Amino acid sequence: MNYYILDEVSPNRYAPYLELPDEIDLIESIMGKKPQFDYLPIKMEAEIDEDEKIVYTDIINPGVPLFSNKMKSALDAVGITNIDYYPVEIIDEDSKELLAEYWLGIVTDIVSCIDVEKSVVGETAMGQSVITEFKIDENKTRGLNLFRFHNIPGLMIINEDVKNKLATQDFEGVSFKHTDKYSRKA
Repeated sequence: MNYYILDEVSPNRYAPYLELPDEIDLIESIMGKKPQFDYLPIKMEAEIDEDEKIVYTDIINPGVPLFSNKMKSALDAVGITNIDYYPVEIIDEDSKELLAEYWLGIVTDIVSCIDVEKSVVGETAMGQSVITEFKIDENKTRGLNLFRFHNIPGLMIINEDVKNKLATQDFEGVSFKHTDKYSRKA
């Protein structure tokens, strides 16, 4: 089985700069913990320069993924059930005008499925080990179609079946990068 990294096309120079509200703990959200919100929808302020062209893509990732209605519906339609969604309103920082509506997606499963034999580990200048290339051991994925990768939890991984179904949609600004194409410098 082939696996892919589901993310926004990066860099997206036309994405709005979003400030994460205090209720969203970046690390806990990436690790799949349910946040506690006082109010829904979550308000995220965007810095918008009047001269800037802003494009609201189907995934915006200011550290935690925000999915458009179209992307959320597509993930639901292909049977993804391990994402907790919370409504988000992106508002202009200055005018407080509603700019766009999204869904914060908290992926609840983090899977330790690295194929150690086939992955490459490098060493940073500080002497720390980092995964520079990785392979997934399908036998360790627990049969999940979408999950966070334990060794690099910032990555959302989907299997080939989900990728093929999502790729039939006309998404804007969405990347399905094969895990073979992942590369990190040590």
